[in-house]
Amino acid sequence: MPQLRKDQLAAIIMNEEMLATPLLVLCIDAFGTDFFEWEPETFDIETRRVFGAALSDVNRDKVWALVTVLTTDLFYKSLETFIPVCNSLNGSEADFDDYDPVTSEEAAWGIIETQLVDPPAQGKSVGQRFSHEIRRYVGLTLKSEGVTTPPKAVADVPEYDRDPEEETGIVIGPDEGMLQMHERRQQAEREAIDDYVRGRLDDLAMQLQSLPLLHGQTGQIAQGLQSMRASLTMSPTPEKSAPAIL
Repeated sequence: MPQLRKDQLAAIIMNEEMLATPLLVLCIDAFGTDFFEWEPETFDIETRRVFGAALSDVNRDKVWALVTVLTTDLFYKSLETFIPVCNSLNGSEADFDDYDPVTSEEAAWGIIETQLVDPPAQGKSVGQRFSHEIRRYVGLTLKSEGVTTPPKAVADVPEYDRDPEEETGIVIGPDEGMLQMHERRQQAEREAIDDYVRGRLDDLAMQLQSLPLLHGQTGQIAQGLQSMRASLTMSPTPEKSAPAIL
């Protein structure tokens, strides 16, 4: 391998601003999917040999987070896996021992990026893939941040706990001004989450284009990026309740 390309690869895999998907694509281009079954020590040896450097802990966690998504259903079924995978995909080291809750933005990006590399079966929604426990966790996270109507990025994923005797809809009182203020704040919170996801989708598109691949293609992922980006630029989400768990 020419030294110039090796230096370029080393710079990419050591850059902790890189997102998980480009790192995964680069590894698949170099090793195929065989590396999914490698021991960590073997992976480090081979990345040093091919790329001229080993991935940092943060970047290694990003790659293995997506490998977990592609080879098991734990991301969709186990909250204990969902949380550290989302943390990794947002640039934090995965910690399966200590509880490190994700923010709404981090959960949204974790859900979006995993669907790019592991899209749902035709006719199946994203929300249907997740367990009640995870959907409830996402709903509680949004609600704790004051978001009672899900943003577009995770529109059909959250479930919210509600008291069976609680009235549905927005109950603020007769003050129209308070109602409008509430709706504006809700819209701003949703937009902040969608903006975070849009920004990372833009970064992801640029990073994929810059990869010096020998064998692979990124066309399918690029199509998914365009579709998701378009869905986040549609009209604002109207105020409505998420599914309630009574």
